[in-house]
Parts: sequence; C-alpha cells; structure tokens
Amino acid sequence: MLYQDTPYSAKKEMFAQAKAVGASYIRLDLGLTSIFTRGEYRGHPFYQKNWAQTDQYAELANLYGVKILANLYATPWFIADCPAGTSREDAYHCPPSDLVRYKEMVAEVAARYAGVIDTFEIVNEPDTARAFYGSPQQYARTLSAAADGVHSANPKARVAIGGVARISDTQFTDAVLAADPSLPAKIDISTIHLRTSARAAATLVDRWRKYFTSHGMNGPLWLTEFGYPAETVFQYDAKFRGGESAQAAFLEATMPGIVGAGAEMIFITQRDWGSGAFASEGILSTTDPLPANPAVRRKPAFDVVRSAAASLVPVALPAPPGTVSFPYSKNRSAKVVRKAITLNFACVSAGICPSKQFRLTLTNGSAYRVVSPAIPAGGTAALKMSLTKVSLRLLARAKGKVIVARVTDTKSVGVGSIQLRG
Repeated sequence: MLYQDTPYSAKKEMFAQAKAVGASYIRLDLGLTSIFTRGEYRGHPFYQKNWAQTDQYAELANLYGVKILANLYATPWFIADCPAGTSREDAYHCPPSDLVRYKEMVAEVAARYAGVIDTFEIVNEPDTARAFYGSPQQYARTLSAAADGVHSANPKARVAIGGVARISDTQFTDAVLAADPSLPAKIDISTIHLRTSARAAATLVDRWRKYFTSHGMNGPLWLTEFGYPAETVFQYDAKFRGGESAQAAFLEATMPGIVGAGAEMIFITQRDWGSGAFASEGILSTTDPLPANPAVRRKPAFDVVRSAAASLVPVALPAPPGTVSFPYSKNRSAKVVRKAITLNFACVSAGICPSKQFRLTLTNGSAYRVVSPAIPAGGTAALKMSLTKVSLRLLARAKGKVIVARVTDTKSVGVGSIQLRG
C-alpha cells in the first residue's frame, strides 16, 4: 500500500515494481484529510487544499502506464461524525456528518483526476472497528454519497464497495444493502479481501460472487487484498509452510482457481508492511514505513505473480468441498409420491464430485441423513428417499401447503432448503 505522504522516490519505486511484475493496476490510499485541511494560524482560521502529494500519483501512473485503484478514505475532522471521546487525530476513521460537503469533496477529487484515476474503492474494510468508526447504516450513507460524487464529476469512473475483512459471513454487507436499496445501482465493482486456506479460496470467491449477483450487483468482482505470509510462523495453511518458497507455492496454487471462480482482478500484497502476518505478506521485501530510495528485494513470489500476469489460465472450482448442488431442481421443491420424495443433485465442478453427506430437517424436528452419490463433472443424480409416518402425518395436516425442510452439511452449516408438498 502507498500513502500520499510516502516519499516520492519510494512511490516511484513501487510504481516501477508494479510495472515490472506485469500489474495493470496498483492500489493506493487516497485520504481526503491529506487534501482538505482546516486549522488556525496566529489566531486566524484557514482552509486550504493540498494537491501536490496526490498529483504525484497521477504523474507516476502516466509515467509507468499503470492504472490506479484509489482507496478513498479519511474523513476530515471538521465534517466527521465520531463517537464520544474520539480524538481529532483519529477522526479520519469516522463517517461524515455533512454528507453534502463530503460528496462535494469526493466530486472534486474525481474531477481533478478524471482519465488518470477512474476507479475508487470507498473505505478500506468498513466492517472492522479499527478502520471505520460507524455502523453499517452509516457506511451505506457514506458509500452512497461518495458514489454520487464520483459519478457526477466523472461519468466514466467506477465505484467499488469497500472490501470487507470478514468473509465467513455476509452480515455486515447484508445490513449495508438493506439500509439503502439504491446502492446496487450505484456500485460498479464488488470487492472482498481474501485471506484463507488454498483449499477454501476459490469456493469463497464463488460464494461471494453469487451473493453480490443475487443482490443486483452485476459488475465484476475484484479481490482488492489477497496475500499469504512469507514467514513460516504466520503461514496458516498446513500444506504451504516453509518460508518464502511456500508463499510462492501458495499463490501459484490458488490464483488460477480464484480467477476461474469469477474474480476479474486480484490485488496481491505488493510489499511488506505493518506487523504480524502482514509484515511478510508482500511479494517485495521492504522496510516499513517506506523511506526515500528504499532497498527492495524481490521474493520468489514476485516471479510467480509475473508469470501469472502474463499467462494466467483460469480453472474451474476444484471438486471437494462444497461443489455438490442440493437440490438440482430450479424451484427447490419435492413432491411426495408413494410415501417418498426424490432428491436431485448436480456436480458443478470441473472434476468428479465425491459422495457427500447432508442432513434434511423438517419443521417438526424429524431429521434424515442424506448421502449424495459420486457424480461426474457437470452431471446430475437422483436419490429416492422414503419418509417416516411422522413426516407423512405432518404433510397430511398441512393439507397441500408447503412444508420447508432445512438442509445442512455435516457441520450443521446451512446449505439451502427444500419445499415439500404432499
């Protein structure tokens, strides 16, 4: 990540390295607090705009031919709506209190850099308390105002929803989209931040892509943060442990599947920064913060990413786990015929889907263990399942009305539901 106050020579080096690895985009921070300032000097209030540091971004983008994804964040303190006790120094984490002024600021940025910076991600990881001191509803208002500002100033620009850090559920994004039904029409790019095991990576991308599409967000899905530590102590995938070579192997193993699962763009952590796992996640070994004229060493992962940028071939999702669709019927319904129902399965992977266990539970608590057969790639299978007398009585009492059965996997994680009819 680059910041506006990063020394110019360090910015230049990171743009040069992005060009060398074959990147089409570089992601960097664009804080409104660095541009729009207000204060007091010798008893006299002042308000000024400082464009010089951000202009360097535009200059380097043109010099190296690398596009910019700007992470638009940092609310100026004088329009910030902060929780009680928040210091002025931390106010940049807060949502704006004056949405009109905030929109104007965003529009001014978008207009100034039109044609050079045309893609804006609104707030980094807004689902985390460390990054955004507001609720999902406040983020929805912030996102909406920013999108309006960008699009009004530069109709060709694209707006990305802020990538969430927690990808195990959609709770935060659910609340954001529920707060403002107009948001899907304003968002051009869906994003997530992906840090998980190699086995789960493509499956998670597939799930989030389908989630966004189901909410009317039909633009591309970008992974605006993706990486894996190079220090063994922080390498969380047991199959990829052993320093920098394991980092390179992890990226080489996961990128084709991620693209095959529907990610249009992957932003891989460029340089080491911060502490803990992040301190070795970059494909470039550097000190942090970046000094002027930084010493940079390319890790083995750099060559992996360069090769992928030149010739990455997407592959379909691997078969295990989670590739058996249950049920296959479009209306997700099953009719009772001769005291039994027929369940349909589909294999949506590129390889054979192995046999898999499910649990089907009715509203009265009756539960059935269901085992899908092994299915060839792209194939389907049907399984006839007899119902107990208790379940048949439940359906009889429903008098033709639908009874919903919940479907879970062996870890009690919900995977869907089926409508049963007598």
